[in-house]
Amino acid sequence: MHRSTGCKGLDGHFAKKDRDMARVAAIASLLLLTSWCRADPPCEPPFGLKPADIDQYCLIHQYRTGCLDRLGYDMSRKDWLVEVSDFKGCTVWACNYLSSAIGELSETLI
Repeated sequence: MHRSTGCKGLDGHFAKKDRDMARVAAIASLLLLTSWCRADPPCEPPFGLKPADIDQYCLIHQYRTGCLDRLGYDMSRKDWLVEVSDFKGCTVWACNYLSSAIGELSETLI
């Protein structure tokens, strides 16, 4: 006979935001590992961003780089060039993807 103690424990009852943050962290880790293998361009955030904003900025950068890679661009070259429309499209996709996982993005990134 199972007796409920009112304690949820670690049986999957995390809040949605916690699960989303864990998912973003896992995806970011995988993207970081694949970027090391692909020699993606480094993330160079603008000066003056807060640490949390830098993390979001670099996640957007990684997502955008992956998007451009899927479109067939060779991002491993130092002199890489992409179509402006593809760059903007991948940036919008990356922002939407990140905001769907963690909620609203920082105002300084928009």
